[in-house]
Amino acid sequence: MIFNSKEKKILTAQVKTALIEDQVMDDLTCRAIKIQNKSIAKVIFKESGILCGKHWVDEVFKIIDKKVKIKWHYKDGDHIKKGNKIATVTGNGVSILKGERVALNYLQTLSGISTIVKRYKDCLRNKKIKLLHTRKTVPGLRNAISYACEIMGCNAHRYDLSKSILIKENHLRLIKDLDNYLTKVKKFKKPIIMEARNLNDVKRANKYNLDRILLDNFTLTQIKKAIKITNKIPIEISGNINIKNIRKYAIPGVSYISIGALTKNIKAIDISLLLQ
Repeated sequence: MIFNSKEKKILTAQVKTALIEDQVMDDLTCRAIKIQNKSIAKVIFKESGILCGKHWVDEVFKIIDKKVKIKWHYKDGDHIKKGNKIATVTGNGVSILKGERVALNYLQTLSGISTIVKRYKDCLRNKKIKLLHTRKTVPGLRNAISYACEIMGCNAHRYDLSKSILIKENHLRLIKDLDNYLTKVKKFKKPIIMEARNLNDVKRANKYNLDRILLDNFTLTQIKKAIKITNKIPIEISGNINIKNIRKYAIPGVSYISIGALTKNIKAIDISLLLQ
């Protein structure tokens, strides 16, 4: 995946913030170590999973020491077996150690997200239904987390508040005239999605020319009923769906399944960096 200039700036700023947070330029442990000409380190997956985060690791060492070189043996999105060496890092040993933790934090976190997305898609086993991630992300890591999902074929339900109009229960409490409101927001020329809490809400939403209806926390029976009464409007479902029951929700007529746990309940992959 190639980042555009805006995305690259975000990535660089993000990594710089992480390095400042870790005070890499004031590493007291490394301060008294004699600078060596060259060291070699290997990066190893200590459990099986999907590799993700190469761009962030490259940026870490580019900022710390441009002379540090990384040779990747796999690409983002590859399945890595336990014990496999994914990269060889060469350069000044002190520079490598300064960036080790931040680099691994990105690699472990993003690889963990890509891995769980892959597991969900394997369990879903329905190419007609698109798996979506949500905005339930670690603050400041939206771009990185979204990338980890997207390389596994899981796009955002809504990347940020500017990408679409999502009318939820709380919005409906503030909207006095829904017809007038929809007339106004259609001028934005963005997708319009309405959340339904029950079948009456589905009937109400069905009267409008919407891009999608979101069924939140509907039972399987309610979902099937909702599909029958919608006017060919794409259906998205969410709420109480997990890796154990997702196949039950692969109902004909469902177009999307959005799951907050993909980006909220992160289990990092165990990855280590060892100097030789």
